[in-house]
Amino acid sequence: MTREPIATHRVAHVSDSHFTSSGLMHGRVRVAATYAAALAALEGSGIPIDVLVHTGDIADAGEAEAYRAAAAATRETTDRTGWPVVWAAGNHDVRPAMAEHLLGEQATDAPLDRVTEVRGLRVVALDTSIPGRVEGGIDDEQIERLRSVLAEPAEHGTVLALHHPPVPVEVTAMARLHLTGQDRLAAALAGTDVRAVLGGHLHYATSSLFAGIPVHVAPSTAYTIRLTRPEGGVIAVDGARAAGILSLYDDGRVGYSPVAADGQEVLDSTPEEVFRTMGVDVER
Repeated sequence: MTREPIATHRVAHVSDSHFTSSGLMHGRVRVAATYAAALAALEGSGIPIDVLVHTGDIADAGEAEAYRAAAAATRETTDRTGWPVVWAAGNHDVRPAMAEHLLGEQATDAPLDRVTEVRGLRVVALDTSIPGRVEGGIDDEQIERLRSVLAEPAEHGTVLALHHPPVPVEVTAMARLHLTGQDRLAAALAGTDVRAVLGGHLHYATSSLFAGIPVHVAPSTAYTIRLTRPEGGVIAVDGARAAGILSLYDDGRVGYSPVAADGQEVLDSTPEEVFRTMGVDVER
């Protein structure tokens, strides 16, 4: 008999919804509908979710109407599910408008760093946006606040959510739009209870390690970027959208499962009972 680890927490992950006041991107993508499809895929999976994390570029141009639309679209799901929501700002986001029209707080130019605790799991949203710039960064005050937050371990550890992921990139054009100051972030995370880092920005799914910590990047719910040869530019496509679920297990491991957000046709459905005659017994 083998033992499967038990997930103590599951974090739903979406990114780069790019809400607009017109409701459209590239003249054809209805961003509210594609975002709603990602949330529907997460809810429809039936997997018990503890918290929903959005890793930035919530709005495409920082418009008040776009943030209100994002908030309304999210509430349509969370009013049913009860999921708490953690928002991280991206380079397309505008801090004052995001604070006022999405977070329901006073408008501010300060970084929108936030800490949320869910049944002993700490989720830290780190604002990597630099107003007026595309690349990401973290200032000295943010690093010190992060060190202070992480100085005391949480019961089930910490998940760090940020927009600009500290990962190598295959789409070489995106390297110029990367997170700067990664060495300072790595030093701040060293020896802490951070179990995973969630990011966005790249518009394609990827994963890596950073300071020994797994990093998982969700593609955009609005449009995705096709992998190309080095120096092949950026090709945006209307498809391959997905969300993700980060599972945190009782043996210390984590797993990340992509959840397709675009339409799919079911080819077959096999009851669980069929598999109970196969393989080895599993202790749970």
